[in-house]
Amino acid sequence: MKNILKLSLICSLGLLTTGCNQYITSTTNGDVYYGGYNRRDMIHADVKLFQKGTNKICDGSVYLNAPSRSITFKNDRVDAKMVLGCNDGTLIDSNWQLRKGSFSGEGVDQLNNKYSFKTVSKKEYKKVAEHDKIKFINDKSESYLKY
Repeated sequence: MKNILKLSLICSLGLLTTGCNQYITSTTNGDVYYGGYNRRDMIHADVKLFQKGTNKICDGSVYLNAPSRSITFKNDRVDAKMVLGCNDGTLIDSNWQLRKGSFSGEGVDQLNNKYSFKTVSKKEYKKVAEHDKIKFINDKSESYLKY
């Protein structure tokens, strides 16, 4: 019986910490960006972003300053940092706020162009996205974000 309880506890913890895709959009200087993030664990998420109508692709990660499961009340917030590298050499550095059920963030690139991001539903995402599937890379050596 103890083994069954241990196994169910481990499975439950695994489900709590596994990622689920969330969709994000941004309209910056008239350009539309869309993409998503996939949570790796309680404080990290991989991010992929596309500029609509171009071949510009950005990828990187979000790091929360506190585990997101600690957010229990509607108005609680946790600070987060998002850093993206793009295939055209753009580096985007953003500060995010996590609220229960949503992210929103603002940032700048190295040319001080401002970006404002928000999470959207899959239905809203499909209105702006040129393709539905977002593939997150497993090998970080392929990332556009280089230090």
